[in-house]
Amino acid sequence: MGEMSLADKFPYPKPIYLIQKCIQIGTNEGDIILDFFAGSGTTGHAVLRQNMKDGGNRHFILCTNNENNICEEVTYERIKRVINGYGDTEGIPANLKYYRTDFVPKNEECVSDALLEHIAEMIQLEHGIKLDGQTYIMVLDDEDADELAAHWSEYPNVKALYISKDVLLTTEQNALFKNVDIHIIPDYYFNFELMEVGETW
Repeated sequence: MGEMSLADKFPYPKPIYLIQKCIQIGTNEGDIILDFFAGSGTTGHAVLRQNMKDGGNRHFILCTNNENNICEEVTYERIKRVINGYGDTEGIPANLKYYRTDFVPKNEECVSDALLEHIAEMIQLEHGIKLDGQTYIMVLDDEDADELAAHWSEYPNVKALYISKDVLLTTEQNALFKNVDIHIIPDYYFNFELMEVGETW
């Protein structure tokens, strides 16, 4: 007899009412719920329904290895339809963002530089924004800050800047940027990975 797949062993998705009840009992209205084995997206669906029921502002993070394109074709599509509505069912207003992870090997010449290429995703996830280069802008070095300051009049709708801790703003730049929120990009995003390879301690 051949080996059974996980889908054969558990042919039915988790019941949404059961997961919603668990969320109602086990979470507060502003919590973040993580489902590391998301499958069809039942947890995300249940979070949205519970928010609608009690006015909560829970967020969810769904992860999957995308085996057989389940993330793209099932999980993401399901949550998108829950938000937009489907058939006779009205949508539940919410935001949805899809990210693909990337593997950065430990033997990379400079792991910190390789990880820096993924810092935008971490900022967007933490702050629930989109770094669009117009309203929300990332500044990674002094040259970025100088360039932004030189063309500041071309950015009338800036709400927030996300600035590397290594950037030293000049007095003039501080004066220019005084009416927008400034967030310092934290060290903790990739601290563990950098400690593992000895690039921080």
